[in-house]
Amino acid sequence: MNFSSNTRRYPLHLCQPDGAKSCGACCGLYNWEDHSRETLASLVRRRTELFFSLGETPDLEKYHNLSQPLSPSPKLCEDIYNCEFLGFVDGAHKRVGCLLHPALHHSVDLRECSFYGATLCGEHFCPSFTYLTRMEQEAVVCSLDDWYLYGLVITDIDLVKTFFTHVQNCLGDCVRVQRLRDVGVQVALRDFFRLKEYWKFVSGGKRLGKYYFSHAEYRIARVEYERNLRVKPSRFDKIFLSLSSAFKTEDDIIEAESIIEERITKFIEAYL
Repeated sequence: MNFSSNTRRYPLHLCQPDGAKSCGACCGLYNWEDHSRETLASLVRRRTELFFSLGETPDLEKYHNLSQPLSPSPKLCEDIYNCEFLGFVDGAHKRVGCLLHPALHHSVDLRECSFYGATLCGEHFCPSFTYLTRMEQEAVVCSLDDWYLYGLVITDIDLVKTFFTHVQNCLGDCVRVQRLRDVGVQVALRDFFRLKEYWKFVSGGKRLGKYYFSHAEYRIARVEYERNLRVKPSRFDKIFLSLSSAFKTEDDIIEAESIIEERITKFIEAYL
């Protein structure tokens, strides 16, 4: 990505923020029915090994053909492209990224061979660059150090913004970026964001966050509080949707709200 001309507009490079993590969501990383950590780690590792096994200047058509059987499961949405050139771009397998990027090929840009081409890949900025505030971006970048969870969280605008709305309402003040450097604050944030991966009330089926997929289309999911459970909508509804929630009983909702309240309280205690 040609990021130098956009550093004033986008001071944080959310795609590749540091050496510990990166995001591959725009390349279709999570666009599989089975988008678990284990499945995606295996997919990205196998792609990377295949790509570099073909030599310093690989035959990209051959790679394309050989990489197709590596697909782990049906796609969530057929209209969203899954780029086969998404792999690990560092030896430690901490960062996902483009295997065609010039940084990996002595400044030679091979991205014209990809579906989107070098220009679109290099100049695309996801909505998180625009809709997350600098503080919200810093919070995610500072607290997460693994590619899988980072990509899920940094692209979930509702999850991040709603969490900090509740936090700041409780504080009666804005969250200060400087406090995000505190280790205790980072741990508390990480514990909340980990709900994205380990949520007790996650629904089954073709869901990714608040979206569900049917017949190659995606729609916004809903929790039918009043119709199915005879209760009022939860104040944490947006967070529940981001966590792909499904509730069977009123007690489920009460427990889920308690979990979110606990995470918010722990963050505020660490922050203060």
